[in-house]
Amino acid sequence: MRRAISGGAFTFPSDAAKIAGAMIDLVDSEAAPLRLTLGSDAYDDVHAALRARLTELEAQRDVAFSVFQK
Repeated sequence: MRRAISGGAFTFPSDAAKIAGAMIDLVDSEAAPLRLTLGSDAYDDVHAALRARLTELEAQRDVAFSVFQK
């Protein structure tokens, strides 16, 4: 991987300094996230996946609540 990056075969579409800065800033913050999503493509992919999982969960709401005894 290092050779591919240094040889120019693998390029980053984002600014590596901004990525490192964002990671360092979040480590020192009080509300550091458990997972960090960097880049618009990554954000869109994670957002879509989580939305799909939430839709699946919501479809099970009636079944989930039907087994709860008050």
